[in-house]
Amino acid sequence: MADGTINKTIHIAAPREMVWEYLTSASELAKWFHKPDADFTDGQPFTMRGQDGSAVCNGAIEEMDPPARLSYSFTAGPMNGLMTKVSWTLTEVAGGTRLALVHSGFPASAEAFGLLVAFDKGWDSHLLRMREIESH
Repeated sequence: MADGTINKTIHIAAPREMVWEYLTSASELAKWFHKPDADFTDGQPFTMRGQDGSAVCNGAIEEMDPPARLSYSFTAGPMNGLMTKVSWTLTEVAGGTRLALVHSGFPASAEAFGLLVAFDKGWDSHLLRMREIESH
């Protein structure tokens, strides 16, 4: 059973096109998340690397609808091969962009709750770094 889901929404004082770059450009992703080997391309697999160059997470781009929607499959080391789904929705609002994240596919079990909590906290940290880039 896999229905554990993380939902986050933040507001960024930047146009959707700029926020889209934060989510899909290798150089921008490296500033707030992890550095992919290349810019995200629809239908393509990706690997993201840590500062030491080792693979941190990977997946494949499932949907790109610039600058409104992005979704991809996603797994990372602590997930032991569990493939989840990350979806982003960018909505233009007065003064900037509302960015909504849905990270779904975590098992809904007491044993897996720690993994869900760890990724929930991780997204908080990553999204805070994204906010810091846009304020510079």
